[in-house]
Parts: sequence; structure tokens; C-alpha cells
Amino acid sequence: GTSDNLSMNATLSYRLYNGGRDRAGLAAAEAGNTASLHEMEIVRSELGFAVVKTLFTIVQAGETLTARQAAIDAIDASLRAARARYEAGDLLRADLLSLEVHQSEARENLIRARHGLELAGQAFLNLLGLEKGPVTIAPESEIEHLAPPDLSFDQHPELKKLTAAIQAAEAEVRQAQGGYYPTADAFAGYQVDHGYEFDGSGNSWLAGVKVNFNLFAGRQTQAQVAAAKARLAEQKEQLRKLSLAINLQVEHARLALEEAQQRVLVTEKMVEQAEESASLSRERFKEGLVLSSELIDVEKRLTDARVRRTLALTAQKIAVADLRRALGLTQFDTAMQAGSAGTGS
Repeated sequence: GTSDNLSMNATLSYRLYNGGRDRAGLAAAEAGNTASLHEMEIVRSELGFAVVKTLFTIVQAGETLTARQAAIDAIDASLRAARARYEAGDLLRADLLSLEVHQSEARENLIRARHGLELAGQAFLNLLGLEKGPVTIAPESEIEHLAPPDLSFDQHPELKKLTAAIQAAEAEVRQAQGGYYPTADAFAGYQVDHGYEFDGSGNSWLAGVKVNFNLFAGRQTQAQVAAAKARLAEQKEQLRKLSLAINLQVEHARLALEEAQQRVLVTEKMVEQAEESASLSRERFKEGLVLSSELIDVEKRLTDARVRRTLALTAQKIAVADLRRALGLTQFDTAMQAGSAGTGS
């Protein structure tokens, strides 16, 4: 005879336990996301340092320009006195020409200083993502940039990033070790059997829990665990080396700050002495008691002292910024108002 059977089967399965691999995988993903966030902090820290460094470079260029302009003003005043003495027959033509040559040199230095200021402003705009526009620097008193009293770098974003990477590696070890454990699944199924020739049926259902255990996998799990532990050991060694490297950076920045502070004290005294010497020499030159060559040397020493002081002050500010960067700190303790330190448009 002839018979037939229509058979359909539907089964649902749910993993109850898989040796902790899913939970470990989730922990690894979360730690990886945390590491990515700290990577963003690192980028912002480097960008913040670059912006602050460029900002203080603009201040340095502006003060250098002021020093160069002051030198021109001083030599112009001396030239007026020299011409008066020359017309009175009290000064040689060679001395007058020497002062005029010095004036030309001072003007050349002024042009270079003005060009340096323009370049510093353009570099600042580039860091801000702007093509061109004026740059206005607020008064120095409004820029509060303090050296940190605590030199601890436990919260450095690079350390946080690598710590998160270690947590991810530890989770990967646990995930690999999950291969040593069995898995458990809950299941339920329903089967339909229907015959059209004899109009009979034998529907059935089945539900239960099953446990799977891999008796032999060719040491695959052991190899995966060993590889995960090796990656974890590598991350821990990188953390140790990074901690040493950051400590070296902090010490280097601290010594640079101390050096800059000492330079500021020395150059302040240097400027004070040079200004007094220049003032006396100018008066003596008007009276014909000092040669033009001596006056030129005095004016050069004064300008050099002022420029050195500017460089020392800028080095001190940049050293503070570098120390804050080395410690993993933001450049300013409190948020500044938009445009208070510098604006470009």
C-alpha cells in the first residue's frame, strides 16, 4: 500500500552556562572601551600642552618685539643727541655713522621680531583649526598657570589606559579558561507528524537540560590560555616600563622648571643692572664723556638682557606646562572663560 507523512520539527535552545566565557568577554569589551576613553584623554593632554606652549611663545614673541622697539627708541634718542653734538663739532663723523649703523641693525632685529610674532600667531591658529585671523592675548595676570604642588602621577591617563588594557587581558585569560568547563543548555522542541493517506498523526514534544563536555580538543584550550597569559604578562611589563618612563619625564620636567626659575632670578638682576648702566651711559654720552662705541655696547647688553629675561620667563611657563603634562594633569586647575587666554577669528 501507499502511506505518507508530513513531519515538522521546531526546537528552542538557551545557553545556561558556558564556563564564564560570555561574562569574561563582556568584561574585556568594557575594559577595552575604558582604555579608548583614556586614549582620548592622552590626545587632549598633548593638544592642551601644544596650545599652551604656543600661547606662551606668542607672549614671548610680543615681549621680544617690545624689547626690540625699546632699543630703537633708545638709539633714536641717542642719535638726536649725537647729531646735535656733531653739528656743534663735538662728535666725529665716524661716531655718528656707528650709531646710525646700530640703528639699522636694531630696525632689522625689530623686523625679525615682528615676523616671529606673526608666525607664532599663525601656529596658534593652526592648533585651533583656524586658517587665519587676529590673535589677541589677555593680560598675563588673567592667565593663572600654576605648578602642581603634588608630583604624584598615579592618575596619569597613559597609566589608566594601560591598567584598563591589563583588565581586558585578565578577562581574556578567564575567557580562554572557560574552555576547561562544560556548557549547559536548556531546550524545548515540538514535532508534528501527519499522514494524509491514513489521516493519522503523532505529534510530540520534548524539553530538558543537556550538559556538554569536551573530552579532548587537541590541547586547543591549553594553547589559548597560554597565549592569553602571555599577553597579560606583556601588558604588565609595559605598565612597569611606562611607570619608570613617566617618572623620568616628571623628574626631567621638575629640573627644567627649577633651572628656568633660577634663570628668571638671574636675568631679572641682569636687566636691572643693564638698565641702570644704560641710563648712566646715555647721560654721559650727551655730555661727551662716553664714546659712541661704548654706548652701542651698553645698549646691546641692555637689549640682550631684556631678551634673555623674556626667554627665561617663557621657559619657566613652558616648564610648568610640561610638568603638568608629565603628571597627567590638565593645563589649568579651573576652566577658563572662552577667549580669556587667547582668541582667534
